[in-house]
Amino acid sequence: RRSQEDDGVTESNWHLIKKEEKKYQNKRNNNNNIMMLTTARIVSRRVATANIAPRAAAAIGSTRCLSIGDVLNKKEKVEEDRYIRAREAQVAAAKAAAAAADTKAAELAAKSEQLIEAKTASMNEVADLLAQSGDVVSEAGLANLADWKHA
Repeated sequence: RRSQEDDGVTESNWHLIKKEEKKYQNKRNNNNNIMMLTTARIVSRRVATANIAPRAAAAIGSTRCLSIGDVLNKKEKVEEDRYIRAREAQVAAAKAAAAAADTKAAELAAKSEQLIEAKTASMNEVADLLAQSGDVVSEAGLANLADWKHA
């Protein structure tokens, strides 16, 4: 089994790539949590106004309270709609950021794969040259030669 250095990814590069991938994954998880909390808040507000406001007006028995309640419900509906539109814009921005994060992660993975392929090709080339002359070098030595060639 070959080590990560033999594949062309140094341990520090590998940790950086994994750190970037975790950062973008955490962003996606945070956006999902925010969406769930917002949905719960909107649903609980609607349930409360649908159940409590009519009962309070009926208990008082005043027509004037009903008309004020209607006006307040209309104003609250406007505020809810405004909040929902703002929240939808936030969700769209979060989705765009998540898509950008996915694209960046894919680019990092592709770049890592290219580096691994280039180093492996270099190591094979050096090993073939040394084999022609009958020389033998350890895999760590081949990796160092390949790094030197690409530096």
